[in-house]
Amino acid sequence: MISKQDKLSPWYFIAIFIVAAVIIITRRPDIINHPQLWAEDGKAFLEPVWNQGFLTSIMTPRDGYFQSLPKITMAIASSFGLSYVALISTSIAISLRCLFVVFIMTSRFNYIDMRFRLAFCLYFLFQPNIQEAYVNITNAHTYLAIYLLAVISAKDSKKIAWKTHDILILILSGISGPFIALLAPSLAIKRYYERGSILNAIKGINTFDVVFACCMLIQAGSVMFGDNTRTPSSLGATIPLFFEIMSYKVILGAFFDLNNVQWIIGKPIINAFISLVFIISSFFFLVKMDWRYKAAFCYVFFTLLVSLYKPVINHSEEQWPLFLIPIVGCRYFILSGMGIFCLSLIIMSRIKVRPYTIILLFCITLFSSLTVSYRMPPLDNVGYDKDVAVFNEAKNGEKVLIHTNPPGWSMELIKK
Repeated sequence: MISKQDKLSPWYFIAIFIVAAVIIITRRPDIINHPQLWAEDGKAFLEPVWNQGFLTSIMTPRDGYFQSLPKITMAIASSFGLSYVALISTSIAISLRCLFVVFIMTSRFNYIDMRFRLAFCLYFLFQPNIQEAYVNITNAHTYLAIYLLAVISAKDSKKIAWKTHDILILILSGISGPFIALLAPSLAIKRYYERGSILNAIKGINTFDVVFACCMLIQAGSVMFGDNTRTPSSLGATIPLFFEIMSYKVILGAFFDLNNVQWIIGKPIINAFISLVFIISSFFFLVKMDWRYKAAFCYVFFTLLVSLYKPVINHSEEQWPLFLIPIVGCRYFILSGMGIFCLSLIIMSRIKVRPYTIILLFCITLFSSLTVSYRMPPLDNVGYDKDVAVFNEAKNGEKVLIHTNPPGWSMELIKK
């Protein structure tokens, strides 16, 4: 696998990709053997691409910002026929996650001990409580933004292939969601520490910085001039509820199946203690660690802040109390779960007595917990396959209603 020049062969990365794909698929096999569209996959992305055309669809923002990756995916998938759309779009979402794992294991992260990288990649693949966002193109922009954060944190490369890779990930992420704005402080921190001052950071602007700024302006213009109406429901926020959400959903939810830690709900003192320990620890290392920690911290912090300030869970009820229902709203805490796991590794690595032994024991203990939530239940059978069959038999110009998951969602496609 490794050459005499200590360079990893392509087979090494192919093997990583395959292993990652196997883990992802075996967690919920129906994503391949019975693929279905999820939520906005159909109504918000496939329906406009199919009925109105790709160009019209991609130029139309949704929820106040452009969501280009799902629309590009649906344009590609629909060219093979409706019967294959769900499988192809899911395969693209799987590939995106696998490529991220491969990227973390490249030499651009060799400043991090291989054991830490391996532990993180395994956590990434085994992370609990991610059913809401599990391998669909609707939530792919969340993982694409995490991928872009990794690009910012990675060692820079002068190779054209790597530069092309970085710009491609930047463009896809930048035009596919609002996270580009939340990543701006992370890039600014990198440039400041790399170039020594704010003035030098400005003077040293490169192609990556220019493309990043363009993507930000595109999304900012969409927010300013587009329809960015979200749920009018109130938050129902209180300080005790904040600590409860932090302790139950964010912190314990990063390590355990939420159904198994509901005992923490209704225990304000324990919730406050757990929350404050992690909050104080994260800010402590913000001062002590290098720019990469600071960059990652800023993105996790701002993403969590926005998630709690502007969640969309239900259009008629208060939002925060709904977070105490297992799984509900877990898509908002995928990134924070990864951040908490990494913070745990950092804390244990600072222990002077055999830190790697402690980390190994921690990972073994955590692995036993994660295996409990490894397999996920398949999506409901809402009649998607039957509706697709009806559509295939329909006459040109006829409209067909096709049901998608979760129950209650549907799209209307025009047979062409």
